[in-house]
Formats: sequence, structure tokens, C-alpha cells
Amino acid sequence: MAAPRVVLTLPVGASPLGLAVSPVGLNAYVANNGSGSVSVVDGGTLTVATALAPLPGPAEVTVAPDNAHIYVADVATNAVTVVQRDLYAVVGTVPVGNTPSGIKVDPSGLRLYVANQGSDTLSVINTLTDNVIATIPVGHQPTGVAVAPTGLEVYVANKGDNTLSVINTDTQSVVATITGLSAPLGVAPSPNNTRLYVANSAANTVSIIDTSTRSLIATVPVGSTPWGLASTPDGQQVYVANNGSDTVSVIDTNTNTVTDTVTVGHQPTGIAVTPNGLSVYVANKGSNTVSVIQTLNAMSPALGPQAGGTLVTLTGTSLSGATAVRFGTTPAVITANTANQIVVVTPPGVGVAQVTVTTPGGTSNPKPFVYYPRGDANSMAPSAGPTAGRNVITIRGDQLATASQVLFGSVPTLPIVVSDSRLDVPVPPGVASGCVPLTVTTAGGLATGTLSYRYVAPPVPGVLKPTTGSVFGGNVITISGQNLATTAMVTIRGTVAQFSIGSNILLSVVVPPASAPGPANVTITTAAGTITLTGAYVYT
Repeated sequence: MAAPRVVLTLPVGASPLGLAVSPVGLNAYVANNGSGSVSVVDGGTLTVATALAPLPGPAEVTVAPDNAHIYVADVATNAVTVVQRDLYAVVGTVPVGNTPSGIKVDPSGLRLYVANQGSDTLSVINTLTDNVIATIPVGHQPTGVAVAPTGLEVYVANKGDNTLSVINTDTQSVVATITGLSAPLGVAPSPNNTRLYVANSAANTVSIIDTSTRSLIATVPVGSTPWGLASTPDGQQVYVANNGSDTVSVIDTNTNTVTDTVTVGHQPTGIAVTPNGLSVYVANKGSNTVSVIQTLNAMSPALGPQAGGTLVTLTGTSLSGATAVRFGTTPAVITANTANQIVVVTPPGVGVAQVTVTTPGGTSNPKPFVYYPRGDANSMAPSAGPTAGRNVITIRGDQLATASQVLFGSVPTLPIVVSDSRLDVPVPPGVASGCVPLTVTTAGGLATGTLSYRYVAPPVPGVLKPTTGSVFGGNVITISGQNLATTAMVTIRGTVAQFSIGSNILLSVVVPPASAPGPANVTITTAAGTITLTGAYVYT
């Protein structure tokens, strides 16, 4: 594969800082801190559209997984501005801490995490209600923030005390603090979440951290004052924007070495890789531009469903004026064409098709595109869980190795591919209790099979009758409450009791024997969690 290089430099607003790419790579959004706007870059034509404005002090930007909303961290107002993408209009403002400098939305799109550099906190925003639901103390001067691909952890780079905070998204608390960094600015996880990459701005290095042991495993020298960084979708490279040397370092993650150094504009800060991995956008604060880096002579994705309809990007040189792109002998629809890039929609097909590009200068060498059959998702366990999500379920079936997304109703999450027949899937938060359909997207399209998942509200304790009984047990008590229909276990003083579910509000429980009289805790475990009625039953 050819070395990446800058193929285009686009003028944007003043002092561009943060940058984000839409989920399918159709647009890039650039936060212009000096001109109070967000530039919109068309990913197909590589042109800059009318900017979103006015925004007092945009510093960072992130895009919802469904591409419906853009979230902007604004340092001038200490708030997050919510922009509706279709209208390019501000539809909400959420106050957060002082100097919000980092912002990321989680894979489900239901939670937004904002690093407040001036408050030493992380704000957690519910995107359905646009309000802060938690404020988590982190290290000093938090700047960069990243969300694990599973959504189960959040990572915050604390520039002021040379640490990285690890936040559990279930408990919304810091569960680890990683030390030994050097004024870290940016942080990015690998796609499989086994590694974290942290830009040490004061040491001109990138630290590589093992996420399971939370220990440093490598240090890679890069350019001067590394700022933003981003991983490619396949995890093979990490791109690092070096603010002090006007370059981007390309790290090979297999060898943990820099394999390429690309010269970009002045003072690069934010950086983002497109979902197909072929293009990299770099915001250059000092020159008010965005550099577009591409890997030439490449095609992505190289696989798709037999029904066609996949957006495929081809990069190269002298591609202007393409007259045809063929998959085998079948022509594809061209949607965008520049000197270095063509975007097409795949026609239907079966097996392997050789893709060629024809321009006035001739026809290119072929590249293989694989048409995949649909996968099959036929079972899952468990089939219910808490409305808060954050638990992990297992989906089993066939031809699941190319799974890229699982929808819980309309809420997306990223699956962990264990094998061609198994996916481990982190459950996103539920919008409400009840059943939602599960949809698995693979390279062959939507997997067959009809699965549904039940969101269950946490159990609520009520009344226990009677409250006393003999140490010999054997008597029956009733427990009333709410959300009891998924009860899986009841224990009394730690001993498992037989029970039956009368309804969502009533349990009947056979009291087990006890070794001595006295009060006993009654614990009820449901799909949504566990409740304990302390000393609620008394053995006599």
C-alpha cells in the first residue's frame, strides 16, 4: 500500500481546533475557535460548505452515531451546543463545567462526555433530554476524552497532573488513575479496545497502554508537541498531529514504530480518520486550514452485500473525469469524483468482482470486491437486562464475523466479534422498559433471524408478609413490589429459597431453614439488578 500523503488543503475558519467525521464519512466538521463557526467538509467532493454559525467559542466537536446531531464544546459559554444536522441549526444548549475542551459521544448515542479543563470534571449528558446527569471529578486540567468502543469505559487525559482517568460508565466513577504521562492532550482507544494511545505533549511521545492491566507497554517518539490522535478502523495505524512540528506521525501498531511522517499545515491540533480508513482530516490551527491525507491506490470497503448499495471509495491519482467504474462487467453509479478519489454505489453481485476505473487516460488495474451472503443471528443470552444497559449479552449464529453494528431498537452499539458464530455485545442504555428488536448488520447486510431484547426497570421493594416464622422454615411468605417478573433468585440469610412469580408485583417464597433465630436479610435478584431487604424477615 502506498504511503499516505496530503492530497488537498482546504481553507476553513480561524484557529480550527477540534475535528470530527460523520459515522459514514460523508462529512467532516471543524470547530473554528477563532471565528465562532463549524466548517462542514463534504467527504465526496472534498469541498467546504457553508459553516455553522454563530457559535461563540467552539473548541471541540463530535457527531451522534445516527448522524442526526452534532455536539460542540464551547469554551466561551461553558456549554455544549446541540446542532441538528439536517437543518444546520442550533436546537439546544447544555451548561457544563468551565472551559469544556474535550467531547465525545458514546457508541449508543445516548450519552455525551465532556472534559471540563477549568473545573477538573467530566460532565455526563443524557442526549435524549439534553441535561447533565452526572459530574465526575477527574484529574487536573482534563483536555482529551475518549469512549471505549464498547461504551463501558471513558478515558480522560489530564494535562495538568500527567495522568489518565479511567471512568466506569455504569457506576459513573473513576475506577483507575494511570500515571507516568507528560502533559497528555489526546487519547484514543484501538478499535478492539485492547490498547490506549495517549499523546504526551511535553515529552514528544505517544504512550501505549494495555487496557486490561492499565499498564504502560510502549513509548513511541513522534513529532514536537503531539496533540490529537486517531486510530484507523482496522487498528493497524495511529495518526498523531504534532502541533509543534507541523507534521503528522503514522504509527504502525504492530511494531509500535513511526513508519511515515507527513507534513501538513501550521500547528495541527485535531485529527480524524474516515470510517473507511482511506482519508485523514487534520485541523491546522496556525494556518486556518484542513489538510486531507489519503492512502492512494486503495479501495474501501472491499466487501459488501450481494444486494449491492454499498458506498465504496477508491483513491489514486489522475482520477478526474472518470467515465466508468465497473464491478466485473457491471457498471456502478458514481456519486463523487475528484482527482484523487471516486465514490461509487455497488451494483448487485455474487462472489468476487474485479473493480476497474476508466478515465480519459485509460483503465486501471483491477481490485477485488467480495460480495457476502447475509449472516444469521438465531439466539442470544441473556434476553433481558436493566434499562441502564452496560451489561454484555452473547449473540450466536452463522457468518457473523463481519458484524459491524447491532441495533437495540434504534439505538446502535458496536459488537465484539469472538468468532464467526458468536458476538459479545455491550448493551446500550434503554430509552424505556419493554422489548425492542435486535438487528445485526454484517457485510452481507442485515442478518436473518428474529431476536428481541427486554429492558427491565430495577426492582422496587414493597411489603413482606408474614415477617416472622420458625427456624425450621417451610412456610410461605409473599413479597410485593414492582418489576419482579424477571426474578431469577431469592435468598434469605444467604440461603437460596424456592419461589414462584405471581405477577410483576408479587412473589411467593418458601422460607428455607436457619441455624439460629434472629433477623435475616431477604435478597431478590432480577434481570435488572439486586435489592436487599435488610432484616426484613425474623426467624423465631
